[in-house]
Amino acid sequence: MQRGIAALEFALLALFVMLPVSLGVFVFWEVLQTQQVVTRATGDGARQVSRLLNVPRVPKANGSLPSEQEFRASAAALVTDSVRASLRSHLGQGSTLDSRVTVALVPFDANHWALDVAYARPALLGGAAGLNFIEPASIKARSVIQTQ
Repeated sequence: MQRGIAALEFALLALFVMLPVSLGVFVFWEVLQTQQVVTRATGDGARQVSRLLNVPRVPKANGSLPSEQEFRASAAALVTDSVRASLRSHLGQGSTLDSRVTVALVPFDANHWALDVAYARPALLGGAAGLNFIEPASIKARSVIQTQ
């Protein structure tokens, strides 16, 4: 009789204490890993922007220099592709990753630019029945780039 009660107590303990703690540790680990990947991709993109901003602009075919808007658009497109490629190689979500990543290159002040990356991560535990209250919906990172 005592063995049956001990088994029942263990099953209840495992169900209501050990399982949520294990799930919490797994979710925390995955979120921390994803944050590191997003931060690294943002840093890689910022280094690329820094190289682009601190190099003389290449003249267009007609000999004129690209305008600030054209240069910013081309730099933003190049950096967006770079950040997405970096995230895709580490997170491995294929084409669905592109819809989950937002990359913005904006002027921060007179001598700085900011590269903001936001990643809308899928829920590990699912969003049904209110289980998603412990997981962040998005992960963000910012790098500030100084121009000369």
